[in-house]
This record gives sequence, structure tokens and C-alpha cells, in this order.
Amino acid sequence: MMAAEREPPVAVPTIKWRVGERQVPRSRHVLEPRVLMAKETHPLALAATFSTLEQADLADSETAVGGGHPLSSVSSSLGDSFSDRRSGSGVSPELVVLQHGDVDPLGVLGSSGNMKATEPEPVRSKVTKISVVQGNERPVKAAAIPNTVKYKWKEHTDRLLAKYADHTFKIKASMLEVNDLENEISFAPKSDYQKADDPAEASVIKKSRARLEQLEREPDNNGPSPEQDEKTIEISQSQYVAKVKEMEKRLIANWEQNHKVEALRIAIKCVKLLADTDTAPQLYPCVFVLVSEVLDAFGKLVFDRIHARASEDDNGQPLPEPLGEHFMSSDINIQATETCRNWFYKTACIRELLPRIYIEIALLGCYRFLCDGEYPQIVARLSNMIKGIGEPMVALYARLYLALTSSELLGTTSPAEQTIVVSSSLFDYFYAFNWFRQKKLEHWLLTHKMEYDEYLALHSPAVEWLVKCAAPGATQDTFDTLLAHYQEYSYSSMVLKHLCECFGARFYASTPSEMLELIRTASPSLVSKCHLYSLVAVQLSNVSTVAENEPGGKLQFLNDSWSTITSQEDITQYMECAAAYMKLIVAHFSHREALILLKDVVRHLNAATPEELTAKTYNLLGALIENVVFGAKQHYEFFSKLIPSTSFLALMGMFKRESSVEVAKKVLRAFVGGSMKKSSHRSGTLRLHVVGPEAAVAHTLLVVCCRVHDALDSLSTASERSEATRDISAFITRLGYVNETASASERAQDEEQEALLMLYTDCRRAFYKLEPIRMLLSTMVLRLAMHVHRRIGSGVASVIGGKKRVHARRNFIQSCLAFAHITIPSIEASLEKLQLMVSAANVALVTNCIPQMDALVKAAIVLLADLDPSAVRTASEDSTVLTASHTGAVGLFGAVGINRTGRGIDQSVRIIAQLMSMLVYAPSLNDEDAFYFVTALRKAALERMVWMPSSSSSVSLRLEAGVARVRVLLMLVQLYALWRQRSLPGRLSGVDSNDVLYGGDDAFSNEVQIRFSSTAEEVAREIEALGEGNEGNDGAVAAQIELMLDFVNLVVPVLEYDESRLGEALTIADSLRAEEAAGRSGRRRKKPRSGVALVRKCMAYSHGKAQSLKQAKPRETSTSQMQMTTWICRYFDSTRMYVAELMQGMSKRSTGLRLDGSSQQTVQGLAQALDSLTLS
Repeated sequence: MMAAEREPPVAVPTIKWRVGERQVPRSRHVLEPRVLMAKETHPLALAATFSTLEQADLADSETAVGGGHPLSSVSSSLGDSFSDRRSGSGVSPELVVLQHGDVDPLGVLGSSGNMKATEPEPVRSKVTKISVVQGNERPVKAAAIPNTVKYKWKEHTDRLLAKYADHTFKIKASMLEVNDLENEISFAPKSDYQKADDPAEASVIKKSRARLEQLEREPDNNGPSPEQDEKTIEISQSQYVAKVKEMEKRLIANWEQNHKVEALRIAIKCVKLLADTDTAPQLYPCVFVLVSEVLDAFGKLVFDRIHARASEDDNGQPLPEPLGEHFMSSDINIQATETCRNWFYKTACIRELLPRIYIEIALLGCYRFLCDGEYPQIVARLSNMIKGIGEPMVALYARLYLALTSSELLGTTSPAEQTIVVSSSLFDYFYAFNWFRQKKLEHWLLTHKMEYDEYLALHSPAVEWLVKCAAPGATQDTFDTLLAHYQEYSYSSMVLKHLCECFGARFYASTPSEMLELIRTASPSLVSKCHLYSLVAVQLSNVSTVAENEPGGKLQFLNDSWSTITSQEDITQYMECAAAYMKLIVAHFSHREALILLKDVVRHLNAATPEELTAKTYNLLGALIENVVFGAKQHYEFFSKLIPSTSFLALMGMFKRESSVEVAKKVLRAFVGGSMKKSSHRSGTLRLHVVGPEAAVAHTLLVVCCRVHDALDSLSTASERSEATRDISAFITRLGYVNETASASERAQDEEQEALLMLYTDCRRAFYKLEPIRMLLSTMVLRLAMHVHRRIGSGVASVIGGKKRVHARRNFIQSCLAFAHITIPSIEASLEKLQLMVSAANVALVTNCIPQMDALVKAAIVLLADLDPSAVRTASEDSTVLTASHTGAVGLFGAVGINRTGRGIDQSVRIIAQLMSMLVYAPSLNDEDAFYFVTALRKAALERMVWMPSSSSSVSLRLEAGVARVRVLLMLVQLYALWRQRSLPGRLSGVDSNDVLYGGDDAFSNEVQIRFSSTAEEVAREIEALGEGNEGNDGAVAAQIELMLDFVNLVVPVLEYDESRLGEALTIADSLRAEEAAGRSGRRRKKPRSGVALVRKCMAYSHGKAQSLKQAKPRETSTSQMQMTTWICRYFDSTRMYVAELMQGMSKRSTGLRLDGSSQQTVQGLAQALDSLTLS
């Protein structure tokens, strides 16, 4: 209904401020933001606060330095150190120092003549690995853990322990004794056998009991043997671990109580556990892991002890600077040297060979205090000592502990020396195990009721990590020598597996066919030959180059090995090799070999029975498909030849029927993850046509996505749903080639787009559990409609049958809009639903689908009226499938630092801005009321929409809602200003906007002027109302200033300043009706006023507020207030300068209308008045 036909109850709205007809400049958007000075922060970030981190003071710990405990059972001279025994008066006894030429008992230490008893030299590094305790010293940061083989071993031990976690073992009751007193009752509670006897009586009982046991266990013709008499018990692995951990705690407790010899005895007791391979051989790898941890702890305690002595003077007082991390033996004082020597004396006096070897290996790092550069000789000596151990498994794990410990000392400094020593250990193992296998292994297996594969499984971890210790510094000669010894003594597939895997393919990539002969002649063990074939193929795929097609090259390797693999009857082992060889083909061969392999795989799978196709088989099939997809991403030929091939489609069909959810996820991620190598044929993302051979792959992947989707239920976690959403969304975005217009015919593109819309429809029906998928589908359909619209507008359809094709494409666009209109209401997230509805209306307007636009705009306004921005939670925080929000409402709440309670109000105003900008160009379909949409939008946004709950008492939320309302009014002011122009800036093809429909209509123009004037007055009132209830709130004052300045920047270019033309827009009939209405109301009709008065009033208001804000006394948050005030003052000065320049040049603009004399004087007076509005 037009303005002339409405009958207001009071009076006809009068036009106080008028819009001039002129070209609209960019106003505020041309104001470049000034750069803040150093220490100034943009006020948008003012709300961020930082909490101060409190650093806790670390108290300095103190270590007790006590005297050495005498080892009476061994020798009275083996104390912790001769210098440890201090008398009560604190006087140190005389030190016993080795003279030049003396040799230590181990026979490998260097000369000690250069060691000084005087003050030590300055340390070479202030960074210490051990935190030495000193009086007022600050705590030293721990050094970074080196990435050594031993560190990787410690990460692997959990899996080794988990292998036998559920097993129960029979062991001797005396194996886990801590004290000799506990022989008979080692697994009973301690309180059951520990009596409160005096030490003398306990010693007599102990000796008597030990003598009786010895007499009872003496061999007798009629009595049982010691092995039969020894009591065995059943124990789980967890109980065993707990007992060993208890021994480790006892060791540490004795050490802390200064009972260091007792701690050594416990370490020896732990090592003796490794000597028994008869009671529970399956437990041996677990025992080694536990005992090695105890020995590592013991070795660290000794090292820390000696290091602490090296950081003390002769009187035991801390040195000014502790011993550095990279110290030399010449930096060590006499006290530390003697302490270190005495520990090695203790080790040398251990009677049994195995404990002596293990304890010395645990103390291997302590040789740094005695000599430099002697580690290769020391490790070689210990390796030779291990030859004296007769049991191959015991000797193997002793060699492993030596290799792991020496890897921390030689692996980082001399990897070649480490490789030589470990290789020698492997040679010894090959020879010893070969002899044991020929002489004693069969009897050992019968005695312990074990299979040969089970026995080799106990050796496998040690061999694997021995080879890993030898690999870092290995050369081609080292690898060839190991293979020669392997061929001579071992021939075990288990050993060959570790050699190929740990050394890598770089040592045999030049002659891959030679590995085939080793695989064929390898003796059977727990590692099958098919596994060796797949392992070598995977290793070769990881190197950059493989020997070319000469004799013995890669093609001969492929043919010879596959001729053996294809005859494999076990389908699971065959699929393992097929997946590995596909990876090799992708890396080093062409698509022809890949097609041959795919056909062979299909033949084997078709011949297999359903019982043979197990879950593991389908997992391997999934791995094969992953490798094919990886090849398609690397080479375009793989994609163009393999993906559409019948063999690949057959594999996808098999996979689609039987695969599990986890395998489905892997295959889906293989397609959607990563990106392709760019080529001249395609973009960098793997995409699938939905028409032609690739359509079968797309539909198969749709079934895979359905399997992933259907696995979700009410018990699924948020991360599982998010993961499924991400993968399915990536699949949807990779469908179709809607952007490739030059490479395909018109008909092919039309078929592709129609099939894509059908596939989107199937996805909407299938993925009903995931709301982000519905949002993505709506977005993708709108993009598809815009793509088809661009094809219509670009003239591509102007060929034979062009009109018919254009009509078909317009129908297709309408189908896309119908899809969006049906799908969007099913979305629960209100803001996202509104955003998509506005986007759909925008697409309908651009594509000239005016009836669809009308329905979508009405639906958007209804959604807006029911919106509660303060209660909604935007889904864009959890999903990235929506398009990026527009920046039409830049500076939504300005830079005044308002503490926003959420993103709901912010996003709501941005969506309203998008809808308002669309209504500028949208034609009015209601002949009775040209302002139907605008009026409905105004009522929905300012009257029905709940900007803040009535129950809320939050001051910041109330201010935020008030600012948002003013922003909406400013958008209406801008819309009316644009509608008043003779023509809109820009035009939509095929769309007649209101400037065409109502051009020259005085009633429409008058209604625009009335609405502009009333809205401008309402803006001023709303801005003034922001200060009500916010007295003393600097944020509210700053918001008022900013909004008023925004209003000035918006209306200055469009106001009418020529007083002679202010009344021209009103027709005679309108004037008569306005005068009649004014007479009935008893009011005098107001004449329109020049825009100068409005600008002067707004600028004076802003100046007064800014002046009061600048002169306000600083509060506790003075920094934030100063930053906010700085920004406001700069914005005011920029606006003042902009308005003054516009006023001064208005009468001189060639594109504008010239003003009369009085108007020019008024405008110049405003410019001069603005010059006086400076902030002091």
C-alpha cells in the first residue's frame, strides 16, 4: 500500500531530512584506518586479559654423603670409596692413589699419572646432565632425551610385555627372593615371616636353615633330585612384574639409606633371574625387560654418585661450578676417580660370570670418569666375555644389553665403531646358535615341550634390536658381510626379516634379485616367505631408485617373485603380497604392471571360498585399494587407466559388500585425504566424474560413506561424529567437474550436472544423522546453480538448439533452488538455517528466478522473526562446511571494546546486512505495497526479534543489543538513500529493480523520503538511548560516538543541501493532504531542512561525547581506556576532516548539482564550524 493511501491515526509523517539525487561516494569505507603507535592495541582486542603464571620455587634437595658400607662377605677393602670413611671429627683418612704405570684390575684403563689432586680445571660446559645439589644453586634444566636406539627400545618394551600379559608361568619359588631369609616363603606377606628377633639370633637361624636345606638337597640314591625337590609355583606376568618392581624399590631404598653394597647385592640377585631358561622360557623376554630397567636404575645411581663426588672439593663442599655435561677424565678430581675405581673393583670381585658382565655393562657410562676414547676396546672386551656364556638365549640377550647400553655412548659419537662391535656380536650369535641347533636344540625342545617357531619367537626381539643397533653406522661391506655369515650359519627367515627391515633397501636396491635367492633358501620359521616377499617389496618402494631393467634388475625381480607368489594357495598371504607389490609398482613401475596385478588379484579372489575371505583378507584388500588411490594421486596415467578399469571396479564391488567400518574409513580417507600432484590435465585435488566409468567408483564410495555413517549411534562420541562428518564432507566436495567448461562438450557438462544433483539427493537421503552434511549439500547445490547460470550468461548455449538448452538449464536452476528450499528447513541450527536461506534467496535473485526469490525471502524473514541471537550457538565453530560470512557489516560493534557474550548477535546482524543488500536490487512483487519486504524485515528485526531475553540483567548484553538495533536502522537508512537515486549502482542481468519499476513515480519517491527522514530521526533517538542506564560506562559512551560518526559518514554524501529544492519532491496533492492532516491535528506543518543542520547537530553531539571521554579520569584499567579513547579521537578527527573536505568541494564538483548562493554560504559555514570542533 502506498503512502498516499494510508490513513495514519494522528498525522501524516513529515519529511524533515531529504535525500539528494547525486552519485553516491563510498563515504566511510574510504577512510583508511590509521596505524596505532607502539604500545597501542586495536580496541577489538581490549577484552583479552592475560593471567600471570606463577612459578613455584623449587627447593634445593640435599644428598646424603655417608661412609661406605663394608662388604664383609667379600672383602673388607671393597668400600664405596677409601675417602668415604671419615672419622667423627670430620678428618679424612689418607687417600690411596695409583702411581704412574699401575694397571687397574680390569686391564683396560689408561694411565692415571695425569690425574691431579689439586683444584680441578674449570669445567668445559656449564650445562649439566645431572642436577648436582648445592647450597644456593638454581635448579638446572634437564637435558633433552637423545634419540638413541636404547631410547626407542624403551618405547618398545610395553608391546613386548603385552605379548604375554595374559599368560601364567610356572617358576621356582626362590627366583624372586630379595633376602636369603625368604627362601621358603618368598611369596607370603612380609609380616608372616619377619620376627622381632635380635640380629644375633636371626643370623644363627639363617645359617642353620641354609645348612639344613643343603643337607636335604644332597643327592641320594633313593631321594629326589634337586630339580624335583625345588618347589615351583604358578604366577601371572603382572605378579612377576610387581615382584621385580619391588626389588627395584628395595634397591633404591637401600641406596638412599647409604647401604650401597646391599643395593649391589639386590642388583646381582636380579641378574641371576636371567640365568634360568628352564623353568619358564616363554617369560625370558619379559624378564630381560624388567631386569634391564633395574640395572639401568642402578647404573644411573652409581653415575650420579660419582658425578656428585666430582663436583665436590676435598672436604666434601660443593665446587663453585658443577661438573659439565661434556666433561673429560682430566676434569675429574681424585675423590671421584677413587670412587669410580672402587665400584669397578666391586664388580670384578663378583664370582659368577653373568652378574659380573651385566653389572659392568650397567656401569659402562662410569668409564668416562677414568679414561677418554677407550669405549670401543671396553665394549669389545665385554663382547668377548659374553662368549663364555653357554646358553644361546642367555648370551643373545646379554649381547643385546651390551649393544643397547653402548649405543648411548658410541652410537652418537662413533656409529661406525658401534656397528663393528655389534656386527661381531651377531657373528658370534650366528655361530653359537648354529652349533646349538645341531647339537642340543632338539633335546631342549622335547624337554620343554616347545615348537621350533615358538623358540625362535623368543630370540626374535633380541635379534631385531641387535640389528637395529648395527644399522646406523653400517656400510655396504658391513651388510654384505652379515649376509655372508647369515648364509653360512643361520638361514633362518626370522633373521633375514630383521636384516632386510632394519638395514633398509638402500643396501640391496641395486641388486634386488639377489634377495630372492636368499628368500627361497631361507629355512622355515615363524616368518613366512610371503611375508619376506612383501617386506622386501615395501622396502624397495621406499627408496628413490631401483636397478633398471638389466639382468637382475627391478623387472626381473618383479617377474620372478610374482611367479612364486601367484602360486600361493593361502589367500590371506597372497593378498599381503599383492598389497605390498602394488605399492612397489606405484613407486617404480607403470600402470600396465598395475593392471596386470589387479587382474590377477580379481582372479584369486573370485576363486576363493567365502570361508577363506576373512576379515584380515578384507583389510589387506583395503590396503591394496589405498595403494591404487595413492598411485592415482601421484600419476595421472594411473587415475585415467586404473580407476575406470573393470578390475578395480570389481575389487571395489567386493570391498563394498563385506568390508568392516574401520577398513571403510581407511579407503575413504585414501580418496579424500591429501592432494594430487598437479598436471596439465587436472587440478590438484582428486575428483571423480559422476558420469561414465568413474561414476561406479563414486557410487561405491557413497556406499562406503553410508557404512561409516550408519555406524554412528547415540553412543558415538563427538570426535567420532566429527571425524565421520569431515570424511563424508570431503567425499561430497570431490564429486563432479563443474568448473571444467572447456574440456567437455555441452551435452557432457549437462549430463554431469544433472547426475551430480541426483547424487546430492541420494546423499541427503543417506546422511540424515549428520546436520553439517545437509548444510554442505545446500551450499554445494547453490554453487551448482550459480555455475549453470554463468554458463547461460557467457553465451556458451548460443549454438544449435540454444533456446531449448537455455530453457532446460533454467529449469535445472529451479530444481536446485527447490532442493535448497526443501533441505534448509530441516537444519536445526537457527543461524545457519537463516544464513543458507538468505544465500538461496540471493542465488534466486541473481539467476532471475523471481517467484523462488519471493518464497525464499519470505521464509528468511519468518526465520528472522523467530530468532533469539542471545540463545543460539553458531555451528560454524564446530564445522567449516559453510561458506565464509560476508563482510558487509565490517566493524559490527566497532572497535570500542564491548565485551560480547557470544557470536549470535554479531552473526545475526551480518545476515540481516546480506538480506538488506539483496532487497536493494530485489523487485517489489506486491503492486499494492512496494515496501512489502522492507516493512516486514523491519518489523521482524526491530519488533519481533528478541535481541536479549527479558530476564537478562546483563549491562553488556543490553548495550550489545542496542548497538545491533542501531546497525539495522543504519542499513535501512542506506537502503532508502539508494532507492531515492535515479539509478542503482550496478545492475543484475535480466532483473528489473525498483529504480526501473518505479522510476518517475512521485508517490514512491515521496514514501522513500518519508521513510528516510523518520528512520534518520529514529537512529538519533536510539543512539541517545544507549546512554540510559549506562551512566559512567565508558564503553557505552564510545559506542554512542562511533555509531553517530557512522551515521554521519553514511548520510553526508546523500543529504540534500540546496534549500531551493527541498520542497520540490512533494506533489501538489501530497502537499494538500499533508496540510489537511496537520490542520486536524492542530500542528503546524514542518518544512524540510537542509542537511547542514543534521550534520552540524551530529558532529556537535559526537564532539561533546568525545571531549568528555578524553577528559575522564583514568581508572584501574587505564591502558584499555587510553587505547579506546585514542581510537575514538582518531575516528572523530578523520570524520571531521572528511566532512569538511566534502562540504568545501560540493559546489565545485563537476558531477554534482550546483547550490544556490544561500546554500553555498550555509555549507561553507558548516565547514568553518567543523574546523573549530577540535579535541583538546
